[in-house]
Amino acid sequence: MAVILYGAYGTGNLGDDLLLKGALLEYEGEEVKIVAYGKPFINGVSTYIDHFDFINNPEKYISKNDILAFAGGGLFWAATHCDDMLKVTRYAKSLGCEVLVKRIGAQGFHCNQEAVKELMSLADDVTVRDENSVSILKEYNITDRARFLPDYVLTLKDYIDNNFKLSKSEKICIGINHSATPFYHDFNHRKKTLHIYSTIAKKYKDHIDFFYIPHTRHFKCIDQNDIIYGEQFWAASGGLIQPFNFPDSVDHLLEMYSKMNAVIGWRYHLLVLGSLFDCDVAFLGANGGHKYGAFSRENNIPQINFDLPTGEILSSFSRWVNRIG
Repeated sequence: MAVILYGAYGTGNLGDDLLLKGALLEYEGEEVKIVAYGKPFINGVSTYIDHFDFINNPEKYISKNDILAFAGGGLFWAATHCDDMLKVTRYAKSLGCEVLVKRIGAQGFHCNQEAVKELMSLADDVTVRDENSVSILKEYNITDRARFLPDYVLTLKDYIDNNFKLSKSEKICIGINHSATPFYHDFNHRKKTLHIYSTIAKKYKDHIDFFYIPHTRHFKCIDQNDIIYGEQFWAASGGLIQPFNFPDSVDHLLEMYSKMNAVIGWRYHLLVLGSLFDCDVAFLGANGGHKYGAFSRENNIPQINFDLPTGEILSSFSRWVNRIG
């Protein structure tokens, strides 16, 4: 019997690979097969099943008595992806396999509501990473069986305590990341973002260091490559916002967060990792019923609405910084 872990692993998004890290620790000691788009950024993981071959030929990889686990992340980002998950679920159930939906975010289910509903009905157990997901699945009559369990990254607490020593410097360090897709496509959005962060960096340059923490060098979606954003923050701030080089593993990313006193931005796993490392955390992004808002509301994280006028954002940002320093 093998546990087959399925997620958005190996795309170059370290947040998804951190989810895989949490799932691997959960199933430590058991036979595990990983379905991934490419090699995950996890030390010690060298073999995986190609995602597309798994979808097209599930009979090659799923055997009777296996467990198929959709483990972590917001997996309902496209109608075709929902169809793919349903396809392999149907095959697994035809063999009598257990199918688990584990600690996912349900936001985005509307991309293919019919497929998601059938998937949830076939799954033997459903857990979701925020109470908002529990609510919307009930509200839209998808399933009333979903239970809340924290994001897989939050299960890494013991791993972090055993492997990472917090190394805060005398000068306050604030990590930032702005992953919003409009930053790539929309000149005005990008201009506003860079102005806000560079203004704050200049205002507090004497006692705070700012760092851009990259999470993605995405192999599939160029507009998800936030590694290229860091240089723009550096240039706009006159070098005051220092971009880290891209982490070579999820452990390297965790090491970066271990040095931060606070984090702010528009990336889900920045909020999660900041909370995990007991940083001061703030979400600066558009309000709405998305994963960022759900996590922020449920964990009492301050939210600064990006759609407000720039002056109001700078005032709120400054008040948040002043509470840190």
